[in-house]
Amino acid sequence: MAVTKYESYYAKICENIKGIRESNEYKTDSLAFAHWYLKNYYKLQEQDIAEALIDGAGDLGIDSVIIDEENQALIVMQYKFPAKKENIKNEIDQGEILKTWNGFMTLISNERCYEGSNTKFAEFKSRLENSLITHFRICFVSYNKGIVANKSIVESNAETFRQDTGSELEIVYHDRDAIANIYEKINRKNSISVSLKYKQMQPAYNVQTRKIDSFVGFVNGKELVQGISNNIATIFDENIRLYEYGSSVNNGINRTATSTDQADMFYFYNNGIVFICDQAQNSPASNEIFLTGASVVNGCQTLNTLYNAVQKGKLNDTVYILVRVISIADYSERMRITEFLNSQTPIRDSYFIANHTVIRDLQKKLLEKGYFLERQINEYEYMKEHGVDIQGKIVMELENVIQYYVGYWIDKNASLAKRGKNALFDKNKIEELLVGLTADKVIEAYNVYNAISEVLTLYRKTRRNSSKDEFAKYIGVKQIWMNENIDSFRFMNTGDIILLNTYRNLKDQYKRKKIAELEQKDIIIDSIFIVRDVINKEEEKNVSLLTKNSSIFNKVQIKVSALEERVEHKAD
Repeated sequence: MAVTKYESYYAKICENIKGIRESNEYKTDSLAFAHWYLKNYYKLQEQDIAEALIDGAGDLGIDSVIIDEENQALIVMQYKFPAKKENIKNEIDQGEILKTWNGFMTLISNERCYEGSNTKFAEFKSRLENSLITHFRICFVSYNKGIVANKSIVESNAETFRQDTGSELEIVYHDRDAIANIYEKINRKNSISVSLKYKQMQPAYNVQTRKIDSFVGFVNGKELVQGISNNIATIFDENIRLYEYGSSVNNGINRTATSTDQADMFYFYNNGIVFICDQAQNSPASNEIFLTGASVVNGCQTLNTLYNAVQKGKLNDTVYILVRVISIADYSERMRITEFLNSQTPIRDSYFIANHTVIRDLQKKLLEKGYFLERQINEYEYMKEHGVDIQGKIVMELENVIQYYVGYWIDKNASLAKRGKNALFDKNKIEELLVGLTADKVIEAYNVYNAISEVLTLYRKTRRNSSKDEFAKYIGVKQIWMNENIDSFRFMNTGDIILLNTYRNLKDQYKRKKIAELEQKDIIIDSIFIVRDVINKEEEKNVSLLTKNSSIFNKVQIKVSALEERVEHKAD
């Protein structure tokens, strides 16, 4: 019997998962698979992944949680990774679906008490009691056929929830096709190729001196979805605006596209889709255009809405849409086109500082010191493929650079760097934050963060396995004491930024007071005990809230500034 790509990819993904499981001391492949998914689909950093995962018994079928307070959104996920290759032909059974649904309702409902023993689940539930959430998403992520026979159960529960609460709820089914697509994206050496059947497509404006060509036409909605469906997870690689679940605009697009009396007006109501590509070859004889190195840079909301409508069998046949194709060779102009096409509607400001003069200069200075600053997502891979000599450089992502820099150097905004890092890019704030930005400061903050991150990982390994003594050895206590006092360090699950800020203040205070010069490890240990002492005195016991609280940051800063000698390590 022929081996399918699912079976071939299964073996490769297993290799990745094995490495993740070993390095993080995960007890199951499903947890390692969740880590792999969050890293490669949601692009979360290691500490963000650790904060999202729910580890251990009592999770009620919820394996990870993302709370996006800025966008009033909650994402809960269930993961299934088959233990055997043969099981990739299975589906998620009804019992697992109902378990996750019950877990979701227990998590969000104040009327339901959680009686389980999972500390992480309880903390998420406690945090949601103080959060305004209007958009909900439940994701079933599995490397098998996913939910097929039991989809009606999910949709029925979802519709009841929408009617009872008036809230937006999106159900996402990421089955083996979606996972295979993600895997292909990770390992793709060639750029995306797309073939579009069209009703009409004409050559349009071109600038030969810049090697830019363009085409304009209109395409049937179903034909458009068919042309990109195999690349739905990757076709938006260069789009700085991703799909917004539950938005009123997208709901309106869906109503028109699925209606019986307005679908034929879709072309006139919608702004259309813009593809950008390396090369476009038009075939008028077959009414088809072939795009190499293609990406959708405008129209992500529309295209995702049409795709979802097709998946549900509701897209009207009379839907046609305006399509623009831009073929361009110059990468810097390609970036500017992407930025300007997405500046007409509100999006996260973090993406727009990519072309700020300070950031451009920072990228140059960091490159001289062995670091490559990605001003745009996937810039490193793109530049490398196009012959730019950046091999061996340490890659930094722009958003992380700003978060670590602010968390480390700017005390008054340090808690904001943890609580809502997107707010750092507010147009009224960003100029102030960039004033003192230098390559050396960025490198110092970045390296200290990575060192702290490694210690947080040691702590989490101890929480998962009480026989693991690496964290106890690191901070200089006995393992038996650590096992008895493990919960007093629980703040470390979400304490990356407060430890980062404490480290810098402590380092400066020791220098001012001429306390003996210490190694990085010693200052990290001192920081851990200082933050521990401050947080353990608080009446609020939800440490995930405390590590985002500006008053806690302030209390730690005051405590450090009052030190006249090295902090005492209290192993009590």
